[in-house]
Amino acid sequence: MKAAIIDDLALCREELQDCLNRYLDENYAGETPMIHEFESGEAFLSRFVPGAYDIIFIDQYMDGLSGIDTAQKIRETDQTVALVFVTTSIDHAIESFEVRACGYLVKPYQYEKFEKTMELARLEKIRNARFIQVEKNKLLLREILWCGQDGHYVEIHTEKRGIFRSRLPFGEFTRQFAPYPQFLTCYKGCIVNLERAQRIDGLDFVMDTGERVPFSARDRKKIEALFDEYTFRREREDELE
Repeated sequence: MKAAIIDDLALCREELQDCLNRYLDENYAGETPMIHEFESGEAFLSRFVPGAYDIIFIDQYMDGLSGIDTAQKIRETDQTVALVFVTTSIDHAIESFEVRACGYLVKPYQYEKFEKTMELARLEKIRNARFIQVEKNKLLLREILWCGQDGHYVEIHTEKRGIFRSRLPFGEFTRQFAPYPQFLTCYKGCIVNLERAQRIDGLDFVMDTGERVPFSARDRKKIEALFDEYTFRREREDELE
């Protein structure tokens, strides 16, 4: 989960962080939030990259660019990210629909209101649209089967687009997967997408394409436990949808 909070008050940013962490703990166990804070719309837009966030919380009343103005700038290049306005007034509720905001939190709000807003945020659709960028290639997370290291190259094995090769350092490459619990390092220089793993057979992951990805015998018990935990979590989330 990658989130941005745009608010000129540090206390308000802290309250949103607390609510978001609680929501993820209760509904997406294992999901690691990567939360960036910004004190103004200008500060956010100076660093904004389309597709970088799953959800953005925006204070309506700030010095400089208003929340609506900031949201309009975001929507010029990013049509997918969920936008939630956080404000002290409902005066701009109609304008929020123009930028396809999925929520409108009026301060002060209780966690229950935050929870209902998150339920409307289309997070499952956003999660399915997540991607990483490797050089000039954008790769949806769900199309990645596994990644390995071949000499100085990183190899990314995908279902339909074959193998992508990059000279990006493997450590730098793997940091892109830090927020996503479905990617498991099964031995040094190899990452497997547990979303695409159907079962474990001996010392291999059997992917949903039939491909087999080996893992370390030394770490067998740990890997089997992590796979079982992730599978249970995934099945539980499916039941809650």
